[in-house]
Amino acid sequence: MRSTVRKIFGDGMASALKPVWGFDEEGELRGMWRRSGQDGFWFMGGNFALARYYSRLLALQIKALEEGLMSYDDL
Repeated sequence: MRSTVRKIFGDGMASALKPVWGFDEEGELRGMWRRSGQDGFWFMGGNFALARYYSRLLALQIKALEEGLMSYDDL
């Protein structure tokens, strides 16, 4: 994923991103459906069940950011 971001957006953005795929210390997918390390940029991927569940949560986060109910520091 990071290599694709590097090709499209450049080295600066790619180097700011958190690791993608694999699992974090809480057993959640790293870098997917959550803050990527770059404000306003999210990775979305996985099977249909993951997309169906997490897209709603991500949409709520984006809406809260747009409405000023939360900031990127809250994520």
